[in-house]
Amino acid sequence: MDAHAAQQAAPTIGIPRALLYYYYEDLWLDFFANLGIEAVVSPPTNKAIIKAGVNSSIDEECYSAKLFLGHVECLIGKCDMIFVPRVENTGIREEYCTKFFGLYDLTKNTFPEAKLLCTEVDFLRRKKEVDAFIELGVTLGGTEEESLIAYKSAKATADEIKVAKVHAQEELLARDSAKVLLVSHAYNTFDASIGQDILNYFADTDFDVIHADTIDSKEAKTLARKAYSSRLYWRMTADLLGGVEMYKDRVDGIILISAFPCGPDSIFNELVIRTVNDKPMLSLVIDEQDASAGIQTRLESFVDIITAQRGVC
Repeated sequence: MDAHAAQQAAPTIGIPRALLYYYYEDLWLDFFANLGIEAVVSPPTNKAIIKAGVNSSIDEECYSAKLFLGHVECLIGKCDMIFVPRVENTGIREEYCTKFFGLYDLTKNTFPEAKLLCTEVDFLRRKKEVDAFIELGVTLGGTEEESLIAYKSAKATADEIKVAKVHAQEELLARDSAKVLLVSHAYNTFDASIGQDILNYFADTDFDVIHADTIDSKEAKTLARKAYSSRLYWRMTADLLGGVEMYKDRVDGIILISAFPCGPDSIFNELVIRTVNDKPMLSLVIDEQDASAGIQTRLESFVDIITAQRGVC
């Protein structure tokens, strides 16, 4: 089979626009593209996806995971395989939430008719990210060398994009403007049914939004463990705590966004509220029942408080 025929025979990979997608979007999409494989991303969260996810989940599941199942269902029949990786940890005391451990099994049992594509990242069991992507590439028909080259190229691109975002945020911080620090997991911040309305609200104001997780992960880890605890367990929590520590004195207020009922966030948010007591703070816990009008009213009050403190008419 020649190269053109091989590319034609390559499967189409579906990627749910939820959870880890918002951290690994650039890496995943570039990796598949480098191997000549088409990736199809589910659309932004809409009412149909919310309804599907809620109907496929138990009541106690966190809203973000419910949305993930809705995005998976949206992709069924529109691709050959749906990418659901298992990411457990990326280092010592760099664990990911348990929902990421069991996501593949949850998805497989919820949608037994779906063909899933999985790879596993578990540093503590010597399953590094690079090894996971090599295995993934081989599964999709590439050689180990081709898969390694595809991964290195995608990783370099993703790292460059992350650095550019950090630099762009530093430029925002240098502006003489009102600023709010958004403390939220990326899969909540940028989801259309959770954080996007909040971003849209501030886009229509003179406020700049600073993202706590737009920070070098190694620097965040160092700051968080020095300021809070040397034994921080959750990787994503460490990123956010490091961002709070780095940016808290350079903003006018802090907004905490969580999806109900996230266990780690319930502890993390309380820690931030008790530790940072010299800034206006707004905590928003979102689920499928929340109305955007109610959230906007709270945002307007929050902005009024900051505006008054800054002495702006």
